Amino acid sequence: MSDTRRSHRRPSPSRLFAIAVATALVSFTLTLSFGFADHAPAPHGVRLAVAAPAGFTRQLSAGLAHKAPGGFTVVPEPTAQVVTTSVREQTAAGGLMAGPAGPVTIVTAGAAGPSQQQAITAALTAAATALHRQARPLDVAPLPASDRAGLSVFVFELGLLIPSVIGGVGLFLAGRRYRIWWRLAAAALFALLAAGASVLMLDVVFGALAGAAVPLIGVGFLGALAFVAFVAACQAVTGLPGTGLAALAFVFVGNAVSGATLPFAFLPDGFRQVAPWLPNGAIVSAARDVVYLPDAGLEHPLLVLGIWLAGSLAVLAAMDLLHLAERRRAPKREAEIYAMPGTSHLRHRHARRRAAAVGLPSPVSANRLSAGGGSASSR
Repeated sequence: MSDTRRSHRRPSPSRLFAIAVATALVSFTLTLSFGFADHAPAPHGVRLAVAAPAGFTRQLSAGLAHKAPGGFTVVPEPTAQVVTTSVREQTAAGGLMAGPAGPVTIVTAGAAGPSQQQAITAALTAAATALHRQARPLDVAPLPASDRAGLSVFVFELGLLIPSVIGGVGLFLAGRRYRIWWRLAAAALFALLAAGASVLMLDVVFGALAGAAVPLIGVGFLGALAFVAFVAACQAVTGLPGTGLAALAFVFVGNAVSGATLPFAFLPDGFRQVAPWLPNGAIVSAARDVVYLPDAGLEHPLLVLGIWLAGSLAVLAAMDLLHLAERRRAPKREAEIYAMPGTSHLRHRHARRRAAAVGLPSPVSANRLSAGGGSASSR
């Protein structure tokens, strides 16, 4: 009788309006994140290597502090060669070389980002002018003509991120009734293919990120695997809604602070501290370094990707152990067990313990995902 009444109930359009409101909230959140990151860029502790007489260095530091308090940190260096080396290695974002008289040389690396180069050049030119010295530029790592805006590293990162999130949903829907490691194996294959395809397009077809195909594929593989493994970990804990958490971390926040359009040191408080520890920024930094700044170290980007990947693998391993424990209890329901999120397993386990504590029968029926659960082989 209840089924008959439900079948004759008129459908309500309220769900359509709920979807419209939810989508508008997504738009609001995305605009808020990118707007907060990019609306008012300003330097914060940007390191500048300076090889100049001590008096000039003191005056330069005072002038920069007056114009942009806290924006720049002047690091005295003994020689001009040390300055150029520091900029190539990006231990200093820019530099300046000056003698007792005559023009000064402003040292930048265009490959580190046009916005950073422009900000440093403008600040040092103004400071040199105030000291009655002419300034001339020196770009020790210029961008090639095939990547004049320096945005190919962002395209590389974005080409890994979006398919990772979408592919993570597909892997979950197609493989949630199998053991977790099957999904991870498929994710590793996806990461390798996605990295190879991205490098093929950007290097061979467009000539944008050329000359370092093998290390760039390695960076892309680690980056895509870190993305899709985190998506899988979130889904293993909370089910399909876990995809939203991954999207929030990587799409809404990670893309806004990736360092591709605005260097980390120019981001506002909060984002500036988080940005270097997100995989988005690690991929952008590592790709930029292996192609354009080979003297810069890869330690930090690889460390960040390793932390995210190791954390995701730890969560997946914990969920696998939980599944194995549930399988020992109900060996004929392994497909249902694999498909059930970790939070549901823990909730049902807690219900069983409460029932046992008061002497009631175990609520087995509460553990079922659906009436049609099967026992597909998944080993």
